[in-house]
Amino acid sequence: MVGLNSLFDIARTALTTSQQALTVTGHNVSNVNTPGYSRQEAVITERPPLNGQPGMVGTGVQATSIRRYVDQFINKQLTSSNQTLGKLSLSRDELFRLQNIFSDSNGQGVGVSLNDFFAGLQDVSTSPGELPPRSVLLAKASQLSATLNQAASDLTTEKQSLNFQISQTITEVNSLSKQLAELNGQIVTAEVTGQNANDLRDQRDLALNELAKRIDVTSIENSNGALTVFAARGQVLVEGDTHRDLAAVPSAANNGLVDVGYSTGGTRTVSLDAQISSGRLRSLLDLRDTTVTNLQDNFDRIASTLSNAVNIIHRQGYGLDGSTGRDFFSPPSVTATADANNQGTATIGGGAITANSLLTFHDYEIQFTSASAYSIVDTTTGSTIRGNYTGSAISPPSGAAPFSVITGTNDTLAVSVDGVASGTITLTGAASPGQSYTSGAALAQEIQTKINADSNLQTAGVTASVTFDTTTNRFVITSNGTTTTSAVNVTGGTARTSLGLLSGTSTAASGTYSTPTTFVFDGQSVTVSGTPATNDVFRVNSYHDAAANLSVSLTDPATIAASSTRAGIPGNNDTLLQLVALQTQNFTSLNNSTLSDAYRSAAANLGVSAQTADQDLTAQQILGDQIQTFRAQVSSVSIDEELINLVKFQRGYQAAAKLIQTTNDMYDTLFAMKR
Repeated sequence: MVGLNSLFDIARTALTTSQQALTVTGHNVSNVNTPGYSRQEAVITERPPLNGQPGMVGTGVQATSIRRYVDQFINKQLTSSNQTLGKLSLSRDELFRLQNIFSDSNGQGVGVSLNDFFAGLQDVSTSPGELPPRSVLLAKASQLSATLNQAASDLTTEKQSLNFQISQTITEVNSLSKQLAELNGQIVTAEVTGQNANDLRDQRDLALNELAKRIDVTSIENSNGALTVFAARGQVLVEGDTHRDLAAVPSAANNGLVDVGYSTGGTRTVSLDAQISSGRLRSLLDLRDTTVTNLQDNFDRIASTLSNAVNIIHRQGYGLDGSTGRDFFSPPSVTATADANNQGTATIGGGAITANSLLTFHDYEIQFTSASAYSIVDTTTGSTIRGNYTGSAISPPSGAAPFSVITGTNDTLAVSVDGVASGTITLTGAASPGQSYTSGAALAQEIQTKINADSNLQTAGVTASVTFDTTTNRFVITSNGTTTTSAVNVTGGTARTSLGLLSGTSTAASGTYSTPTTFVFDGQSVTVSGTPATNDVFRVNSYHDAAANLSVSLTDPATIAASSTRAGIPGNNDTLLQLVALQTQNFTSLNNSTLSDAYRSAAANLGVSAQTADQDLTAQQILGDQIQTFRAQVSSVSIDEELINLVKFQRGYQAAAKLIQTTNDMYDTLFAMKR
């Protein structure tokens, strides 16, 4: 038989269960605005009944657990969305900020300075004998140089800022990884005793989503409740209550900028830069190593193309003071570097410009397939170079001092093109005093025509082009072949010495290396010394830092070369007209565009990237809001629902208290009967 004590016990369980339910409801209400909080509910069931008459008798109520309302599928979608939002939000902000470098709208950008410079050239061409427009031209040229210098400086500062943000984000990733590991330990400790670590799980989910904003992550929950977190395509960041820190590792291959390093347990770290696919880190790496680097290259190519084209023409003209052979801008220079991963002892140096007219402002690599075998690749186009033969400097032919080819004296050459030996090549000459060639270009055309007319070379289907570089006063013979066999050499003839082709340098696209070797290709030369190892790489270009280093070489307005001849001073303006024509000239180094178009193209590409990032971010934010809505439907706290629960459990508590009071009255009645 069930006694009054059983009634007391039933009332007690009802009282404590209602109190527990009220506590959970109050917890929900207090956390209605807490980020990442998931609604909780006390799971209430009846207690096991007792056998009795006329049947089983109930023993009251109990709260068996506190349920956390979550949808793991939605949570994983939210984590994935946070990864993309972290990447796109930073990209959009930084790309819009980079557009400030193109400040032409306020009359201060590179485009405006370019137009002002060419307008200054036009003004001097209309009054070549006057000093005031020349002074204005030098001022505008200096302004153009300063604008390019500032753009280069701004980009360098931006790259350093992005580099710092990468280091800071790595620190944040490590802090969140540590937090996740600590929460794992606390959750396992709590749940191994049968508790529900609901609040700790909310905190862990929130930390995981914060981590996802910084780096792409995936996670797996183990049977004990601990979360294993992987980053960057499978690298373990958190496992149980342990975590692995990432490191900001300075990279010799990237000018000391940091890589995202990951320790595999040894003394060395491996770079995760290529494996990171999303989050702030992916955006920062792309902006630093691709977007900003490409902008730097664009400005450097514009600056080097401008200075080289202007100097080539200007050096041929004459100033008011009769001076000639002067550079207008600081000339380009060769940059040669060894790959940071090279294993051999070879070094590279001796970079010099050998033929300004042949400069492409491309990127090149000297690649070693063994310690004695090399190939030179134009990495901008992906093809091997055209082998060439670069002569030594000679006195340039002119009307006043022509180069004379005398029949039987200095009129023959013998060459080898792509491994095919020519016969005797005879230049068009005359009896003493000889056939006069009044320009290097005319003589180069004569040499080229006669080489390509050789029957041996025609039978083999190989040809060459010949250029006379007016800046360095050298003949350059270049094979038109682009295979690894591309090579040119001058092997004999009576004209070699007078043409500077006796002690020239022959460079093949691929060949045998012995230390030291000087490679001369596409108007530049470098010297490699020492012993390289297989797969060692050396990089060469002639445009690096051109925007940062551009300056005006002239200080005296009278030295501006306007006239094409010394006799034409002061009224001749032919040289200035050639310089003015550069404004509309298309340059192969700028993808066959003009200087202004190349600048506008860089600005337009950046603007398109910024707009695309903005549109992508807007779309992702809409998707993220939808996922948050789905999560809210499952996990968020409804104040209306909780107020109903408060009243419901309050009534239950009051009823339980009334049951206790009634049972107590029954005891009093029972005791009174005994008295």
